[in-house]
Amino acid sequence: MPADASSLIPPALDQLRENLQVGSEEAPGLLERLAEAPDPRDPRGVRHRLVVVLALTACAVLAGATLLLAVGEWIADAPGYVLEASRP
Repeated sequence: MPADASSLIPPALDQLRENLQVGSEEAPGLLERLAEAPDPRDPRGVRHRLVVVLALTACAVLAGATLLLAVGEWIADAPGYVLEASRP
């Protein structure tokens, strides 16, 4: 399904293409960037590392999930080897 004409994604991608001055080896990857997010959760209830939860959520959204329920379903359907990284 194509994005709406009002979507900001195509102009943002065009801007990134025009200003690509940093090589991929110089820029941090998605996991490194997500790992910088502070984890506000109580450690006693943590089952999965925050970076993995955020990465799986980002993947689900990129795959088209628009609701929290859809994100959970996408993650539940993810292959086992993907979920192995979520163990603390």
